[in-house]
Amino acid sequence: MSTNSDESMNSDPVTYADSGLGTPAPYFRAAGRETLGILADLIEQEHPIFAMPSWFVTEDSAQVGFLLSELVRELGGTPPGTAYRSFFANSRYEALHGAVKLLRHRALAAAGTHGGRVLVLDPDGTLGRRADPLGEGPERALVPGLATCPTPDELRTAMSAGAYCGLVLRDPESVDPAELADLVKLARAHGARIALDLTDADPLQPRSPALSAARPDLVVVGESLTGYEIPFGAFIGTHDMFAPWSTPATGFLHSNTYGGNTVAMRAVKRSLLRRWEGDDTAPVHRVLAATARNWQRTLDLYARHVNPMTVRMHRKLRGALHVVRAKGSRLTVQLDSGRRLDLVDGLCGAGLGVNGHNPTDALTDVVRQHDPDRDYVAELQRVLAAETGLPHAFPAVSGASAVENALILARLARPEKRRIVVFKHNYGGKTLVSLLATAATKTRAPFAPLYEDIVYIDPYSARAADEFRAEIASGHVGLVWIELVHGSSDSYGPIPDALLDVVARGRTDQGYLVGVDEVLTSFYRCGRRFAHQGRLPEIDLMSLSKALSYGCFPTGAALVSDAVHEAAAKTNPQLVGELREHHANRLGAHFALQAIAQVDALQLDRRVAALSEVVRTGIAGMRRRSPSVGRRFAEGLLGRFEVRLPRLLRRFIEPDGELMTFSMMLWWVTRARAFVVYDVFLLPLIATDDEIRQVMRSAQELSRTSPYRLLAQVARFHAEETLRGALPWGRSAAPKSGGKSSAMSSAMSGVVSGARGSNS
Repeated sequence: MSTNSDESMNSDPVTYADSGLGTPAPYFRAAGRETLGILADLIEQEHPIFAMPSWFVTEDSAQVGFLLSELVRELGGTPPGTAYRSFFANSRYEALHGAVKLLRHRALAAAGTHGGRVLVLDPDGTLGRRADPLGEGPERALVPGLATCPTPDELRTAMSAGAYCGLVLRDPESVDPAELADLVKLARAHGARIALDLTDADPLQPRSPALSAARPDLVVVGESLTGYEIPFGAFIGTHDMFAPWSTPATGFLHSNTYGGNTVAMRAVKRSLLRRWEGDDTAPVHRVLAATARNWQRTLDLYARHVNPMTVRMHRKLRGALHVVRAKGSRLTVQLDSGRRLDLVDGLCGAGLGVNGHNPTDALTDVVRQHDPDRDYVAELQRVLAAETGLPHAFPAVSGASAVENALILARLARPEKRRIVVFKHNYGGKTLVSLLATAATKTRAPFAPLYEDIVYIDPYSARAADEFRAEIASGHVGLVWIELVHGSSDSYGPIPDALLDVVARGRTDQGYLVGVDEVLTSFYRCGRRFAHQGRLPEIDLMSLSKALSYGCFPTGAALVSDAVHEAAAKTNPQLVGELREHHANRLGAHFALQAIAQVDALQLDRRVAALSEVVRTGIAGMRRRSPSVGRRFAEGLLGRFEVRLPRLLRRFIEPDGELMTFSMMLWWVTRARAFVVYDVFLLPLIATDDEIRQVMRSAQELSRTSPYRLLAQVARFHAEETLRGALPWGRSAAPKSGGKSSAMSSAMSGVVSGARGSNS
């Protein structure tokens, strides 16, 4: 594999040891010609990069799922035809956390025996330090039940000390295959399943001795597949291993916003295809050729190798989620009949970017002007310090990793105060750390044990302030974590100012830290530059991500004050250094700098103020006693409508059940010509007045439409699409997809959770 950075796919990692003890080196390499070329092609072709979390299917992602399956099959020497599934993440750590979650969920029936305990061979200690930043041990760690060992001998000793449900083997290539096989045999004798970390593996190696010896249930891959230039991670396993996440109720239980983005998918696909370069007879080429520009075969491949529940949803919606073009404030979807619909984007990839999809300046000012030797990361830290008053930035690859960084730093800064207060309806992400800031019991339940010294308070309860005062009076609270505006669960308004006043006074009196999650709400998404401004006088930590991505590249940051940084560094300087450097990516920082510059260049303060007034007027014009819409609210260009059903209809269907979820989505797409996901809207910051008025007129029409009529309209759409598909000319006239020319409660949580503030 070439070592030329222009070739973009060097598999040799930059390790912390490369720069000397205590001086961690950046993990990501400078963006090479291939990475920049991928971005240039996508932007020029107006190809969707991020369209939606969880439900975003592309030809690239389906093919990557298949190629990863073939990679694992060949490395392990399993027979042709063996099929594996993948889950896409944004880093090795996100993938490892996902693998641990799946190990626990797969063994949930025996949780009473093993307690969700997972053993980890962690030679460099990086996973262990993140899971247990204070070195308190597996019982009291930030990620409990994760016992890490630096050597095989210590691992063997730990294996005899108690029951566990999983064994994660990191850096397995450094262990003799015979010893590895013995460790695996011992673990399986205790009923444990095995995950193998191959995140630094060379994708060109013919066989992996470690994989052949371990025969794992899960394989974790990572940034080596993008040449250490683009954030990426994945975990791959059998269909049996993924069984807990293979029903309509659980298919999106684990999710993230950026996973499966087209930039990463194209880079991974290019890297993997080198494995079969020069062998035109390799079966992989036939499979890729069969799915090229064939949507139904693409869905088949995605169902087999990524997530069958996503495909089930796509097919029930008849192509309404098949996004073939993304530009500015608009999306084009291609229905299964071949019809194309031009839509106002009412999701914005779950609130990504500040300048819509594929902005021209992303190509002219970032991709074509990118200087790999310029320290954009340091520049971004200075700009964010000026924006927020928090001078220390810890780069991230997603909203979830930004939240995770913030929570870890808060624990390091307040080691003697273990308790964390989170307000209900908050969404923080789905890694094992960011999940603590996700106040949804069903989302957390299968993945225990989780950090227990955390309290969730309903901010809308009449007793919220009293409950909060009682918690902080204990003197045990070290962090209060707040997402001021939610798009989730039963929340129809920002956290009350009166409660925030109590939080602010307690910060001064009790000395706890206050952190705010601005992943979704920053840079005028909710009307203000930052949602906490004017509501909280002082904060100590902040998480950012979606606006910084510029809709083009997975990135984010946790920001902290001088005091937090100093205290955290005093407690664990090695971990603080790792958090600062590991996810530092100059190309991601360049996109973030461009995004922040465009906030003022586009005059988003004035633009969003005007558009927000259109939204307020539109909501005020909705029928007050609507047969189909109950509560409704908007904060800036984010809002929600509560779906209401008459009593008779509720006897047969649930308001947030699959039938109503899918029907509402189809109504918005086919009737309103707006890409609105069920009951949440995240309108483009650069939309025109006419586009926002179109969405609001549709909202008013929805408020006057009975659920019976809505279901009838959707039934008519299904009938028309069936007829179009049956007619001889129905599909032949359809343009090819791609390029410029060319429910369920758990399902909702997958995409809307991304819209609410993670991801994961």
